[in-house]
Amino acid sequence: MPTMGELGPAEWTAEFQRSGRVVFRLRRRPAALRAGVILLLLAPSNVFNIVEFADESTVGRIFDGFGLAAWAFIVGGITWQLVTRRPIVVVDTEGIRTGRKLMSWDAVGTAGIPTGPTILRSLPVLPADVWAKEIRILQDNVRDLTAFSAWLNGLRPHRRTTEGDSHAEHG
Repeated sequence: MPTMGELGPAEWTAEFQRSGRVVFRLRRRPAALRAGVILLLLAPSNVFNIVEFADESTVGRIFDGFGLAAWAFIVGGITWQLVTRRPIVVVDTEGIRTGRKLMSWDAVGTAGIPTGPTILRSLPVLPADVWAKEIRILQDNVRDLTAFSAWLNGLRPHRRTTEGDSHAEHG
């Protein structure tokens, strides 16, 4: 069964109306592709470091040790992401959550325009308060970020209309 991030706005809307939330788990293929590119770029320098490790001074060994530790940390992080399929993006009646960050609907200004090169493309969700921090949704979670942006912005007017109607009744 495909993940929500592989589907489109019609399925997202149906799930949102049915359960009140839509969960976008990490799509393994794009995450693994990006990880592979990063590891391929870093691997040659680490292979040469391992070969030359015995012939270097103590300071050189320390720097090489830090480089190898950093590479192992990156590999561990990527592996953790692929196994757990995190970070998860959740859109529900409360707001938009990515990982541990929640932007409530009251704080959401607009979903922006996807930016970045194809392998690192992300969508900024801009807060209504210019001093607040934006959240970014990666293409690792949602394949079509342009459609996702339009879908999120479509959820906002509906919510504002509902809030506006209740204010008009009391006003």
